[in-house]
Amino acid sequence: MQSDGHHRSSGSTIEMYGDELEPPKSKARSGYSVDGYSLYDDEVTTATAKSGRFSQLLNHLGTFYSEQLESNPIRTKSFTAGTLAVVGDLLAQGIELSFDNTGEETSGLDGWRVFAMFIEGLCFSGPSMHYAYDFYERLFPIVICDCVEPIVHEDVQILDANGDIIRVANFKTEWKNVLIHVAFDQIFMAMWYVAGLMIITCVIEGHSSDLGAELQNDYLRNLGASWLAAALFFAPIQIFAFGKLDKSYRVLAVNIIDILWVTVMSIVTHLNRGESESFVKSVLIPMLALIGDNIVDST
Repeated sequence: MQSDGHHRSSGSTIEMYGDELEPPKSKARSGYSVDGYSLYDDEVTTATAKSGRFSQLLNHLGTFYSEQLESNPIRTKSFTAGTLAVVGDLLAQGIELSFDNTGEETSGLDGWRVFAMFIEGLCFSGPSMHYAYDFYERLFPIVICDCVEPIVHEDVQILDANGDIIRVANFKTEWKNVLIHVAFDQIFMAMWYVAGLMIITCVIEGHSSDLGAELQNDYLRNLGASWLAAALFFAPIQIFAFGKLDKSYRVLAVNIIDILWVTVMSIVTHLNRGESESFVKSVLIPMLALIGDNIVDST
């Protein structure tokens, strides 16, 4: 039966409009609207699942890192320092290449320089910070507990001789000790960090013959740059990190902050230093040759 130019077949969801077929309409999706945008339940569920997987991954990484800090503190902090030093130097080299207006042809990324920064963080800065922060804490403890033994967990219960709970331990952050930690680290230990950075990278990058002149001419300038960066940016963040974080995580926090410090120091350290030479070619081979000559002369 024909009516109004279209047919509807009983028991079917297909409608015919003249010569065209209209496909069945999809089932309406449940959802809601936020700020004019439609959000559907299946999309929200997918996003929530992805967010949940990412949070789970972060939790696993955090747990693994905490376990490593407990079982291998020096190794974990050292590898963390080396890895983040690489990140800082890559940023530094990217900035240098972006602002290079000399017109001179360069070889791009300096691999030996990146390697030198990794070794400096792994073998020098990371271990130095571990022992320095332990030393600070023994002299000027940041978290004070009103109990006999020094305890870091805030849920510690103090018991009497019969094992009954007297009260929960009280903890207090000594902010004046936080300031002492940060001041000692940024003023005095900076002298150690800057010297180590210059010496280690200079040798590994193949410029050991220029080390004496570089320390004489550039050390005070580099140290001043470190102090200025600390005063303007790093010290306030470090004060907050030292006051709020457990001692185990202070090296990690400072290493993350020091990505920018490494970036600044890598730039100023390499201002007057040429591109790296092969460490094997500039240091090891001459050293082996010298040893060989001495052996020949002695025979």
